[in-house]
Amino acid sequence: MSILEKITQLKTLLPIDYKMVSNLYAMSEKSLLVVIVLSIVISYFIYPVLGLEIIVWNLLLLMLVTYRLFSAVSFRKNPKKHSLETWYANFAVPTFLTGAFFAALALMVIPYDDSVQHQLFIVIVLLGLSGGSGTALAPDYRIAIGYVLTIMLPLLLIVLMQGTELYLIIAFLIIIYIVTKIIVVVQGVKQHRKIIRQEAQIFTVKKALQEKQNLLYHFVEEAPLAIFSYDFNLHIIDGNDALLKLLQTTKDQIIGLDLTTLPDSRVLDTMKKALHHGSQVYTGPYHSIQGLDLWAEIICFAFNDDQGNVLGGIGIIDDKTREHTAIEELEFLAKHDLLTSLLNRRGLTEYISAFMQKKQHKSFYSLLFYLDLNKFKHINDSLGHKAGDELLIAIANRLTKFVKKECIASRFGGDEFILVSPFIAENLIETHYAAQACIERIQKVFSLPFLVNDMNLSIHTSIGIVAIEPDTFDIEEIIRHADIAMYQAKKTGNDHTSYYDTQLDKERKKLFLLQHDLASAPKMNQLQLYLQPLVTMEDDENKSVVAAECLLRWEHPEQGLLLPNEFIPIAIETGLISDMTWWLIEEICKYISRLKKEDIWKLNYISINIDAKQLLVNHFVIEFLVKLRKYGLETSDIMIEITERSIIDNFEDTQDVIDALRKEGIKCAIDDFGIGYSSLSYLKKLSFDTLKIDREFVKDIQYRPDDITLIKTILAIGRQFHYHIVVEGIEEEKQKELLEEIDKDLIYQGFLFGKPIEADSFAKKYLRKR
Repeated sequence: MSILEKITQLKTLLPIDYKMVSNLYAMSEKSLLVVIVLSIVISYFIYPVLGLEIIVWNLLLLMLVTYRLFSAVSFRKNPKKHSLETWYANFAVPTFLTGAFFAALALMVIPYDDSVQHQLFIVIVLLGLSGGSGTALAPDYRIAIGYVLTIMLPLLLIVLMQGTELYLIIAFLIIIYIVTKIIVVVQGVKQHRKIIRQEAQIFTVKKALQEKQNLLYHFVEEAPLAIFSYDFNLHIIDGNDALLKLLQTTKDQIIGLDLTTLPDSRVLDTMKKALHHGSQVYTGPYHSIQGLDLWAEIICFAFNDDQGNVLGGIGIIDDKTREHTAIEELEFLAKHDLLTSLLNRRGLTEYISAFMQKKQHKSFYSLLFYLDLNKFKHINDSLGHKAGDELLIAIANRLTKFVKKECIASRFGGDEFILVSPFIAENLIETHYAAQACIERIQKVFSLPFLVNDMNLSIHTSIGIVAIEPDTFDIEEIIRHADIAMYQAKKTGNDHTSYYDTQLDKERKKLFLLQHDLASAPKMNQLQLYLQPLVTMEDDENKSVVAAECLLRWEHPEQGLLLPNEFIPIAIETGLISDMTWWLIEEICKYISRLKKEDIWKLNYISINIDAKQLLVNHFVIEFLVKLRKYGLETSDIMIEITERSIIDNFEDTQDVIDALRKEGIKCAIDDFGIGYSSLSYLKKLSFDTLKIDREFVKDIQYRPDDITLIKTILAIGRQFHYHIVVEGIEEEKQKELLEEIDKDLIYQGFLFGKPIEADSFAKKYLRKR
């Protein structure tokens, strides 16, 4: 690239900025004073040659210089008065004019003055001026080059025009000087450009560092997490606003604070290790300087200088108190019953599992008590679930108050509670003694009524007890054993307590298998109809059989013939009783229909036993009438027997159904009358046809005269309400004779006349002969 091309690029090399313009004006204030002095000296020396011309030249130059000085002062005082471009032009134009004035001096002197001394003087002065411009105009090399060319080119032309050898040499030297000056300027531009680039890089780095510092500062100050710095002596250097807010303190209180003097020192080890071993984390409780109990996650790490030397540490505190509290609450809810706050099923299982992992479990027996509230459902049904819930809460509170501290109480579900007492003794005898003491304390819990909604409610519990053997871990099996023992306690009524033994488990498994088989018994034709005759007191030659009671038998494929008391309770408990009842009704309808077709139907009715709850489902009255019509039977052909206890437990719900049955002509009987003790008051309310006196009242009638009196009373009351009377359980002749003396029109049933027999055998024995 040629020098001219480089010169033409100078315009774009340096941008106009405030720093450059400011430097130009600042340096011109000093250099212009030199120009004034120099112009006066030149005028003095040249005056003999030019006279008045040099004086005019000097005055014009002084005026130009004065303007330039005025501009410099104006810029210094008010740089915003004009734009940078205007200030730049105001500097550049007068500067070039100043150069032109000095170039004119050469035109005025050299051609017209033959004095070599004067000519050389002018050349030297102009060379000196152009050389000095390199310093005065250094901030902008474009002006500097222009200033040099403005002075040197006219001088070069004039010198060449002289034509002498001396001036040719001078011209040659001027050319060399101009070229050298331009090269120097160009190199200076490059150097300046390099400096500017370096300064720009430095400025960029500084700006980036400053931005990072500002960003870091704002990040620390505005961060939602509490952040602090500390030195090697564990003194706090600084902390952000979040830290002050978290600790409820001020900067004056924490800056310089010696952390080793604080009461809670649990974080100190983490902070120390962070200075030497990298990032460290502490998670746990912390008691602050203001007495606040926090749950915090504190991350600590070291910060270094440029050489990697550790200067101190930084701590970041994340307040996890709410999160930790929420987790604790969730864990509590997951392991505790919402109503009573006792352990729930999961919490109990985890508690048992925990104590089974302890060393004592290898040699010590523990105790588990399974409690089920007796007749809690009656309270729920009578008073509502809210009252039931209040009762459960009261029981839970009393359990936790009266049982030993080592005994953990839990609500296992519904109205069932489980108490666990670990590590009782190392032998079974002492364990049983301790269990008895626990049972007494538990029974005391239920000895006094519970106050619920201003009512005193009395309730008792059945307790199943399991001695947990050492080194056993099957929690589910242990609870199952306790459940079996509890159900046994309900059945026996022996203080409503029962210890688990393997025989109970065998019986429970037997019942389970029996339940499984019972579900398919009707489909497999394993159920059989048995009938027992009902007769009058005059039973000679079997002419007095007036009715029959239908009784179910189950011909089990493995256990043989089973009586109702062996499988009916299972059917009621499991809900199979409904299907069995309708099967029985269907079969008895078929049986009566067949007897009528064979023209041997001579009975008043056949009675069937139905649980009172059965009357409340599947529109019993409608379905029952449909069955009768299907087989062409009269409504009087089948009598429905309902036990006294079942009626009392469901009286309000079943009364309307019983009335509907009576209206359709269907007879109903009270079975097992007398064992409910409170049933006499129901005789007036019930729309029944027949009253069956339970066998308990006649089994000892020949030995206990008081029983005869009681029977007479029941008969009198029954007759008053127009009941037909049937006496059950007559097994001896003496019993019959005594009853016949009371009322010879009584109807009875029992082994004395005939045991229940298979339905076809019953027809053959009692009906075909008549």
